[in-house]
Amino acid sequence: TLATGTGKTYIAFQICWRLWTIRWNIQGAYRRPRILFLADRNVLVDDPKDKMFVDFGDARHKIEGGQVIKSREMYFAIYQSLAKDERRPGLFREYDRDFFDLIIVDECHRGSSRDDSNWREILDYFSPAYQLGMTATPLRDDNRDTYAYFGNPLYTYSLAQGIEDGFLAPYRVHRVISEPDAAGWRPYAGQTDRHGRVIPDDEYHTKDFEKVVALRARTEAFARHLTDFLKRTNRFDKTIIFCVDQDHADEMRAALTKLNPDLMQQFPDYICRVTSDEGQIGRGHLSRFQDLETTTPVILTTSKLLTTGVDAPTCKNVVIAQVINSMSEFKQIIGRGTRV
Repeated sequence: TLATGTGKTYIAFQICWRLWTIRWNIQGAYRRPRILFLADRNVLVDDPKDKMFVDFGDARHKIEGGQVIKSREMYFAIYQSLAKDERRPGLFREYDRDFFDLIIVDECHRGSSRDDSNWREILDYFSPAYQLGMTATPLRDDNRDTYAYFGNPLYTYSLAQGIEDGFLAPYRVHRVISEPDAAGWRPYAGQTDRHGRVIPDDEYHTKDFEKVVALRARTEAFARHLTDFLKRTNRFDKTIIFCVDQDHADEMRAALTKLNPDLMQQFPDYICRVTSDEGQIGRGHLSRFQDLETTTPVILTTSKLLTTGVDAPTCKNVVIAQVINSMSEFKQIIGRGTRV
């Protein structure tokens, strides 16, 4: 268990590289080990595969598209590519149970921690392999228990330790509360939402905004506050805004675009939305955002896509424009800005 930004991927690479170079495997045969790096999002496997694990060269392979290749040694996959669905019983069954010698599970506090998860079925199937779970935020609740499956951490390095030792940047919380959040909000008779539907007469609060009812004025108020904040500090400080969903991220992008016409005219990609809908275009925006030598994009609006596994040392501000009910999720999100 290591805090976000303190080197989980680097440690995973070192373990894999050392075992690979000495030809360790569970059978004791004279061959290199077959290792699977497993996660639940493409960005969590693509980034290590293309960067940190590049020294493995042609031994690398990403399992995707229903293709079964067994001639490589360093495999990368997301659960969804291996799991069963309505079309097939599970691609993972195309491999022998003892095919992999080691499985590294990144962000192991998510799906695989649940007893009834389809993803757990994959880990159970490959039970002969050594399985190493990595996370910054282990969970222990009624439905998900990271410890129950992976056991107690072999090593723990906390966010506070990382900040104290100088490996992570300290953070300061700047809280902003809009009038609807503070006092609640009630629609006037016949008021419609963004889709033109009449909003039911009721009193709405923070937990309802952008889920039950969308308040464009509230989004615009937050965008105005952020714009003013950046004008007071530095309009080119890299900023990630975590919105409620993809529609909210798009509305936030539009609101910020209207408030920053001068920079948008000079830099068309000053503000970009990066969600799963953007696909390759969004990954391009993210790549330029992460680049130390690139000025723009400066502001990214997103929802869930960038909460984990995104190494963005250029990020100065993290804006949480959604309700966070979990300390583990809060730590994951602020981890986008604590790297030094």
